[in-house]
Amino acid sequence: MKNIIVLLILMLITSTTIGCKKQDVDVQASPTFKSGVYTLQGIEGRIGILAPSGFVANKPNKYMWHFWGTKEELARVPFKVEAIDLKTGEKHQVLLEGMGTPDKKYVWEYNYGLGGPNNRADAHLPSGLELPNSGKWKLNAYLGGELFGSVSIDVK
Repeated sequence: MKNIIVLLILMLITSTTIGCKKQDVDVQASPTFKSGVYTLQGIEGRIGILAPSGFVANKPNKYMWHFWGTKEELARVPFKVEAIDLKTGEKHQVLLEGMGTPDKKYVWEYNYGLGGPNNRADAHLPSGLELPNSGKWKLNAYLGGELFGSVSIDVK
């Protein structure tokens, strides 16, 4: 009887884990939308990323974040990005400091505030990003420790 209970628990855990992974991998990339003359990816009227050349694994690049919100929300510091590989569920540091220099390092957050209005957004922030693997990713953006918005992307 004890073995049957253990077996049932293991089956339940396995099916739940497999189901979560499959569900996560089925996440669609966030839609694109126009802001000024640029096309951003994200949530129109909340958060968007300008990524003219898309996202390529292991290739550091500059990306411009755009934010819409109240003055109080947009004044929060720090800006943090939590990147989740939807295939594995692993969280990664993908923000870069010192991009293009020998001192390049990955960080969880930038400890300075957002810039002012840009491309019809209320605020913006340039960043360096490098994602380690191709596939589907979710980028959770935080301002002052609070989730501001999430952008799902496909990384080539």
